[in-house]
Amino acid sequence: MHIVALNQFYAPHRSATAQLLTELAEGLVQRGHQVTVVASDAGDGAGRVAAETMNGVSVVRVRATALGKKSLATRAADYGSFYVGALAALSQVQHADVFLPLTTPPLVAVAAQVAALRARTPVVALVQDLYPDIAVRLGVVGRGGLVHRAWGLAGAASLRAATRVITLSQPMADEVARYGVGRERIDVIPNWALGEVEAGTTSAGGAEARLEYGLGDRFVVMYSGNLGAGHQFETLLAAARRLRERKDIVFVVVGEGVRKGEVERFVAEHQLDNVKLFPLAPRERLAESLAAADVHLITMRDGLEGLIVPSKLYGILAAERPAIFIGPRRDAIAETLAVSGCGLAFDNGDVTGVVQAVTDLAARPQAAQAMGALGRRHLDERLGRERALVAYEDTLQRATAVSTAARERKRQDSGRNLHEAGRSQAAGRSERRRGE
Repeated sequence: MHIVALNQFYAPHRSATAQLLTELAEGLVQRGHQVTVVASDAGDGAGRVAAETMNGVSVVRVRATALGKKSLATRAADYGSFYVGALAALSQVQHADVFLPLTTPPLVAVAAQVAALRARTPVVALVQDLYPDIAVRLGVVGRGGLVHRAWGLAGAASLRAATRVITLSQPMADEVARYGVGRERIDVIPNWALGEVEAGTTSAGGAEARLEYGLGDRFVVMYSGNLGAGHQFETLLAAARRLRERKDIVFVVVGEGVRKGEVERFVAEHQLDNVKLFPLAPRERLAESLAAADVHLITMRDGLEGLIVPSKLYGILAAERPAIFIGPRRDAIAETLAVSGCGLAFDNGDVTGVVQAVTDLAARPQAAQAMGALGRRHLDERLGRERALVAYEDTLQRATAVSTAARERKRQDSGRNLHEAGRSQAAGRSERRRGE
């Protein structure tokens, strides 16, 4: 197949969707497919060229602003400029078998569907984040307002128009079905651990990172990744505050994001010497950084279950570390921890539960290591990249088969119509001759 993927960011950008799409595209190329990716040229600020080939993937970079997330206006400018450039680039793509738009920026699938109309190319929508639901539940967009209604109608129409829809979890599939998408057209394909992490340092590693972070032999409770608006840090910080006298336990936050300033202010205000903050680890050292922890924390704000799936889970599983999830229990993360036996889940605000879990694991390091091993086994058996690639290939092939069948039916219908028209004309000529 010639697969044309569409996303605002692609390698070398560090966003989660960029890294996922990069490994997905390269994996599909390795399986014998032709892959073209349309992405922004401004996302990484490195002045990328307009077109290049990266590890077998044809990458077309369109001009777009890179004003960032400072306000709704700057985001809208970045999104809008990318929409325009992407639509123009897609219209120039030759002989695409299937379009694969992701959800960065929101409604980018609409651009793919507009471009697909000309050649009747099938569209498989890959939902990484479900908008406008996230924006509404985070308070960015008012519930029931004009923006919410218009955005919701456009998003629902886009999902219903897709040949197939891929979601990351069953709760997310349930949310997509509420938009009127038939469940027979929804496939659940979880994400996976990045290649460097999956093959990198695991239970035996992390010593150098621990030394670099100045952690010594203390029990390390780590939050690693994006400190975004969808994450909750109040419970984590309250637990650290209660454990401030435990010199053998240290909380480590490694990452960046819009809420990092809040975390820094809380730590400074309460003089929490047991909380250490570090910048995001370089990708080539991410495995080592993750392995520096004894237990990892994953957090999510209430109301976001089924709308996002934090990608940090897969790196934690690859690093053979247990995880503590703080967030809504109905979420796929909590379910994965329960099914695999590699972690525990607590509601937001359950500081006592989190403190008890941390102290119990610190007192029983062998039990923590055993939980981490269970997580790695779950990753290898159910959440591996190769397993996901097979599932993507199957979904994309089914979408092209549906499109091919539809074209064939249209061709046959057209042929029958022409045949009927020819018979009608012949009958008319015969009738005229008899009248003469």
